[in-house]
Amino acid sequence: MGHNLRFGVGHDDLNMYETETHKNYLLNAAGIPVPTGPVIDYSIIQPHLPPVRRKISYLYAQDEWRFAPDWALTAGIRHDLYSDFGGTTNPRVALVWDASLDLTAKLLYGQAFRAPSFNEQYGTNPASAGNPNLLPETIRTLEAAFTWRARPDTEVNLNIFHYDAEDFIRSVPNAAPAPGATAANTGGQSGKGLELDVVWDARRDLRISGNYAYQSSIDEATHKDPGYAPHNHVYARGDWHFASHWLLSPQVNRVADRRRAAGDNRPQIPDYTTLDLTLHSKPAKDQWDFAFSIRNLLNADAREPSLAPGAIPNDLPVAPRTFYIQATYKM
Repeated sequence: MGHNLRFGVGHDDLNMYETETHKNYLLNAAGIPVPTGPVIDYSIIQPHLPPVRRKISYLYAQDEWRFAPDWALTAGIRHDLYSDFGGTTNPRVALVWDASLDLTAKLLYGQAFRAPSFNEQYGTNPASAGNPNLLPETIRTLEAAFTWRARPDTEVNLNIFHYDAEDFIRSVPNAAPAPGATAANTGGQSGKGLELDVVWDARRDLRISGNYAYQSSIDEATHKDPGYAPHNHVYARGDWHFASHWLLSPQVNRVADRRRAAGDNRPQIPDYTTLDLTLHSKPAKDQWDFAFSIRNLLNADAREPSLAPGAIPNDLPVAPRTFYIQATYKM
């Protein structure tokens, strides 16, 4: 029972004081690149990214309150003050219930942000220019989590979540006749999903683990799936100590049900399954550690989606069958 209080303050000084730009064009008043001949140093005349300095001051407070034998409430708040875009305040709350010796339940709420990068704020690029008036991206997340010791050799974790994200930083096409695009805060995204994780010590020499993840999201601007991320993801792994100082670890990765972004009319990207295999050896009382791995053992044609509208039409290939040998020596 009682309170555990924590307070903190801090200050960061981020100073990108030396930048260089070498190119063979200049942007005219309309934002159109004009060729200038050979590649030369334009760091003074028209840098891609000028020297930039950002100062951040922050303070936070947190209280962990055990108000009953099996209950704990942790509440905190943090305020960050940025010299370039202002302040942001983000609370977090977690309620934890030790329901029994083998079951713990948590309810969590939190807010967070992503500050715009220097390039997103101050970059000079004919394809995507920076915007010094950007605000940070923000997200609010509500999550329920359960940890269950189903048996002495089995642990199960389940997380169910919902999120709302706002003020996404995206490149927005400039109004005609100006070419290119400019970074801007535009739209948001909401989603929900779950993650299930299981670890089973089948024998003293064999551990089997795996997880399944599901998510579904909606882009507020298009009211459609934002694309790219898989709706279903399955991963399984085994760790078998089949002999003294030898470990064999196969793993399977299944990525399924990925959508294209709105406006991308290419066929849906195919699902894929990859199999990896790792053999690990660590001789007793030896400072050497050896591992041999085969990634994508079955040489699956696995691909990750490229950005819309399809400048890379056949997407981004995952590495084919690949072999790794690793030797580690510890002093």
